[in-house]
Amino acid sequence: MTLSLLPFLLLLVLAVAVVAASKWVKVPLTIALVALGILLGLLSETSWLGPTLAGVASIFTPSVFFDLLLPPIVFEAAIHVNFRALRSRAATVLFLVFVGVVLTAIFTGEALVLVGLLPLGAALLLASILSPTDPIGIVDLFKRIRVPQELSTIVESESLLNDAVGVILFTLVLTVVATGRVELLPAVEQFFWLIGGGAAIGLLVAGGVYVLHRELHDPAVETALTVVAAYGSYLIASSVGASGIVSTALAGIAVGTFVAPRAMDPEVRQSVVVFWNVVVYIDNSVIFLAMGLLFAVSSLEGFLPLILLTFALLFVGRALSVYAHIPFATLSSGRDHRLPREWYHVLTLSGIRGALPVVLALGLLHTSTGLPTSTVHVVVAGVLGVALLSIVTGNIVADRYVARTFRHEVTSEGASTGSEGALGG
Repeated sequence: MTLSLLPFLLLLVLAVAVVAASKWVKVPLTIALVALGILLGLLSETSWLGPTLAGVASIFTPSVFFDLLLPPIVFEAAIHVNFRALRSRAATVLFLVFVGVVLTAIFTGEALVLVGLLPLGAALLLASILSPTDPIGIVDLFKRIRVPQELSTIVESESLLNDAVGVILFTLVLTVVATGRVELLPAVEQFFWLIGGGAAIGLLVAGGVYVLHRELHDPAVETALTVVAAYGSYLIASSVGASGIVSTALAGIAVGTFVAPRAMDPEVRQSVVVFWNVVVYIDNSVIFLAMGLLFAVSSLEGFLPLILLTFALLFVGRALSVYAHIPFATLSSGRDHRLPREWYHVLTLSGIRGALPVVLALGLLHTSTGLPTSTVHVVVAGVLGVALLSIVTGNIVADRYVARTFRHEVTSEGASTGSEGALGG
């Protein structure tokens, strides 16, 4: 597929303007980008922008999104993860990732069936697509407002692994819906290979990168080597049927925590941080602007009951899974291991859906699902509508709550300006 660079260049220029405008009007950046995308989409129907922006739709093909756009986002977030904070809250992160995603999917899917909006297969497919969270806006907020380091680490680490578990759950549910069979043992084996295989490959790639960094002392070459680590870990894992997201996440955590302080000079670390900040800024800008364009050309008005109910159910499911950590922590480790009450509120509000569900849903249009075409279209419309509603309302509510709760509470000790890992420190 040949892509014109003009629409992407145009989006990048607009994204730079949006950053300044969002700070002036005090609107979360993700909302500003999506809003501009919607405006461009509406204007493109009656102006020269139509053919200019036509190529942007290719962003939401699985191959472009997963193989090109997603690895940098995962890797950049992973290299900044504070390993010490992650280790101290690993049980919390794993609980939210595994129990949270599965519980939210089951609760939402079963509720949609009970109210009669969707048949069982379609309901579970819709719920599994929307179960992973994508709190890019929350992470961006943490860069502007100092929050406790452990809270920042929990949210960022959960978002990294959420994508992987969400994709795996979606794949398993799609297989069951398409074939009509539940094969438990192969599903369990596949699940453990996706997670374990991806983790092992990511760590092996990071080990190889460590050896090379010890022999190199050139900021440009070593920065390029981190690109190899990000994409290499993803592509190698994907090629052998393991999770590329898990692989890239583990490679990034290992590079940020172990490789950077032991094998990179200070100027190299700074070069790497700046490079990946720029790459991810471009990445996210293009993604959210393109999502706005997609929302603009999608007719979602006829699916409002499904969209509103699904959005509400996802919020309730997220809240149930987050607050279920309280008895879990009390029974497993004692009351001292429970999180502060305000942290549970932030974790609930960080359950925002973004680009990943949109890509998975659009992929259904070209996949054998075993469902009628009209039902697949309903599922896709539901995902698009919930993603739009979640990005707008979720970011606004979370922005207000986090700003009010933490702006004057956090001291210098244990505080975070967002992502502070070994690489950034």
